Amino acid sequence: MYIPKYFRLYELLPKDYYNENLINWYIFDNRLLFTLDKIREKFGLIVINDWFPGGTNQYRGWRPFDCKVGAKLSQHKFGRACDLIPIRCTPKEIRDDIMKNPLIEDYKYITCIENFDNMSWVHIDCRNHNKEKNGLFIVKP
Repeated sequence: MYIPKYFRLYELLPKDYYNENLINWYIFDNRLLFTLDKIREKFGLIVINDWFPGGTNQYRGWRPFDCKVGAKLSQHKFGRACDLIPIRCTPKEIRDDIMKNPLIEDYKYITCIENFDNMSWVHIDCRNHNKEKNGLFIVKP
């Protein structure tokens, strides 16, 4: 089990599912948690869910299967995806860096990103996709 250095469970779980029980880290793919730490080290403060300090976002990390946000089989529901809001840079800067350097250590587990015009977040996931053979999977509208 990988426990991130820079993230707490309330940043990744919806309000109704949150508690600090360490077993909750098992919900998440280790590759995603490793990557989140690397992105935060490289780009500084990153917000995922902000409900804990009084915000409204709670489904940018893990989503329960009955969640109406996103696709029916979203990678979020398998603990393999997060939507990030960078504070000290733009989402485009992070997406561009991932697309330019998809095989570096920091991004080695990212197999898919979304890249829409005017996106205010960064979607990353580590779905079952052979990036080395087929390249980074980039979802566009």
